[in-house]
Amino acid sequence: MNDVTQTQLVAAVRQIALVAGGFAVGKGWLDNDTATAITTIAVILVPFVWGQMKTRTLAKK
Repeated sequence: MNDVTQTQLVAAVRQIALVAGGFAVGKGWLDNDTATAITTIAVILVPFVWGQMKTRTLAKK
């Protein structure tokens, strides 16, 4: 199985956040600006955490 690249991970996180944010905005749970902020944070934070975990795993080997 191929390793997931950071670009693929960011794209997946962005798509999931957009779908979840769109659903929440449609239900009235969030406003559009809040959903955009959450998506932006997720796109930045998730790959960072994933990279840190991968780096630590490689350092242990």
